[in-house]
Amino acid sequence: QSLEDRVRVLWDRSYSAPDSVLQEARQLLQEARAAGSYHAEVNALELQGEAHFYLLDLDSCRHYYQQALGVAQRKEDLEEQAHIHTSLGSIHSEFGERDASLSEFRQALTIWESLQDTVQLCGLEVRIGGALDRFDLDDLSMQHFVHALRHCADCGDSLFYAHALNGIGVLHKKQRNYLKALAVMDSARVIYARQGEAFGQGGVLNNLGVVYKSLGRYEEARRCYEQGLAIFEADGYDRGIMSFAQNLGILENLEGRPDKGLAHCSRALAIANSIPLASTQSEALNEIAKSLLMLDRKAEALDSIDRAIAIAADKQLLEKEQQAWATRSEVLEAMGRPAEALTSLRRHLVLHDSLFTRDKSAEIDRLQTVYETEQREATIAHLEEQARLEQDKRRWLRIGIVAMGISAVVIVLALLQRRRKERQLLRARLELQDTENQRLQEQLDHKRRELTEKALHLAQKNELLRSLEQDIEQLRNSGEGAGVAQLAGKIRFDQQIDQNWDQFTLAFTETRRDFFRQLTDQHPDLTRNELRLAALLSMNLASKEIGSILNISDEGVKKARYRLRKKLGLRTEEGLEPYLAGL
Repeated sequence: QSLEDRVRVLWDRSYSAPDSVLQEARQLLQEARAAGSYHAEVNALELQGEAHFYLLDLDSCRHYYQQALGVAQRKEDLEEQAHIHTSLGSIHSEFGERDASLSEFRQALTIWESLQDTVQLCGLEVRIGGALDRFDLDDLSMQHFVHALRHCADCGDSLFYAHALNGIGVLHKKQRNYLKALAVMDSARVIYARQGEAFGQGGVLNNLGVVYKSLGRYEEARRCYEQGLAIFEADGYDRGIMSFAQNLGILENLEGRPDKGLAHCSRALAIANSIPLASTQSEALNEIAKSLLMLDRKAEALDSIDRAIAIAADKQLLEKEQQAWATRSEVLEAMGRPAEALTSLRRHLVLHDSLFTRDKSAEIDRLQTVYETEQREATIAHLEEQARLEQDKRRWLRIGIVAMGISAVVIVLALLQRRRKERQLLRARLELQDTENQRLQEQLDHKRRELTEKALHLAQKNELLRSLEQDIEQLRNSGEGAGVAQLAGKIRFDQQIDQNWDQFTLAFTETRRDFFRQLTDQHPDLTRNELRLAALLSMNLASKEIGSILNISDEGVKKARYRLRKKLGLRTEEGLEPYLAGL
């Protein structure tokens, strides 16, 4: 193969086999320099950078692209320089280096505008819009996506038109304009399907699924996720499979199918472990813990959420860590460990406050960037009309910038002070609430014990009365009077345990203050005996005990339960005791 043929083959394999491409690109570089082939040399350097990118070695990736840029600059190859500036902009974006990323993109934009290459401008505007979206510069991002649509309309590039539509849809989704997001994203999906672009189709299906889920339209979200998953499974794209599996797991948990949620999230975790990708690892472990908790596998849930917290803390993923602490609090509460649950909840709140402060700082930074960008564009336009700015305008501009900086500092300090006071107040309220809850719980437990004792006394009394009735009947039939003394003893014992139903009702009302009011408001046709039966059923007493209290047989209790269910209008799948206990 010629050097040019080898370059094309290596670019085709750069994603699927980065390790072997890296080795072959090094050999290609030596041969290109020996043969004096500029094109092969610059591509060999870019291929090494691309291979390092897919191997997640971003420092080496940036190093080789910068070497390639130097070669292109020495050859004064503007088109190749623009391509490399674009790649470097994407790399800086992956690092989170906003200013460096935007600087590289601007240099590429300047070159393509000077060359009037509309096709290249389409792709570049989409990339810039995506980078600005990641940096939360939504207004500027929208501008570049709209520019991309105009360039695509001029040159007829429908694929990049779909990319721009998808980007606009993502911005609408972030701003919770869900209906607009659905309309724009679905247009992109149709174009991808028509073009046979599987990767773009999978990406937009993922975004559509997220929007449908946010709207509570779970069935439509599921269809999008399952279609996208099938596309990426056919393509063997692990990161896409991981994303869809995780989203399906979250959806299954939301719909109350934790067994399926566990299976999907476990699949996502396995792929995230193989990459490795800490953010998805922590998110998947958090969702797995929720599935296990719903499956009543509490110990496993606690182990999973502890792993999620450890990964998030190690990689300083504050958002994932604070989400995991909230889940840990739920798990510990379900395990009957309220003190530890409260500690976890407090840790979640502390991290939530940290995220709030960080987001506010980022918002101030974002506003300053937008301001600086707008000022830069205004300055360029003004310089085209007038050679020099008047001195007083420059002075007022500097004063304005300084004033904005001072205002920003004052706002940040005020926000920090406010958050500090709110945290102190929250801690005090939590401690007071904890003490009050403990006191009320002790009172409630005591009242419940008293109520149970009263119910059992009523049952015992009615059993005694039934026994007396039988003894009297036997004496009457036998004509003997020998049992009179024993009968009198039973009557005296009955006087010791006797408790009337009004006393029981009073004790029951102390623990379930609104029970009878809610029941009679919702079902005014209930009789006094049916109200008594409802109260006893809400205490989870056995049928035998209820029969003794109400002085009816077990069969009578069953019939009374049936009549009560019918009057309450309960469906077959609704339990009578849970319904009454929930009042």
